[in-house]
Amino acid sequence: MPVLARDVMKTEVTTVLPTTSIEDLIQLLRVSYFTAVPVVDTEGKAVGLISETDILRALAYTISPPQSGEFATKPDKPRDKGVTTRILRAAQREVEIHATSIMRELLTREVRELMTPVVISCSPDDELYTVCETVVWKEVHRIVVIDAEGKVVGLISTLDLAEAFGRDLKARKE
Repeated sequence: MPVLARDVMKTEVTTVLPTTSIEDLIQLLRVSYFTAVPVVDTEGKAVGLISETDILRALAYTISPPQSGEFATKPDKPRDKGVTTRILRAAQREVEIHATSIMRELLTREVRELMTPVVISCSPDDELYTVCETVVWKEVHRIVVIDAEGKVVGLISTLDLAEAFGRDLKARKE
């Protein structure tokens, strides 16, 4: 019997609206164990995803905006930690910025400005191997599980996939 997305997805999913402020999002992330949440419209339909990395990227680009042509080619090293590198470079150059005003401005922005507006998703009835393939080929850390109406019904993270794989390996051993 195949393992389906519904068998491993988390069903208690916290979501935010596109109009949620970044400050409110950060407060939500602080009190939860989530590092990203789906963004939904007023009908509960998925319209994006927002993560801690999106917030850090916005901060990094505010401190040290990308130069012309910087993203024209892929970095020499795979998985270059561009966001943290950008923040460190700005600090090393002693960029004269007023950190408080940058943070204040960032906190007032809305989720819609920083979210990834593409929802990588699956159906609850998709087989787990296709979810794994999507994670690998799309290079994402989580898949939003949506129903036929496009509403969020679950979330699958790479940790959820590892947990399912571990259970399977253990069951095969026994």
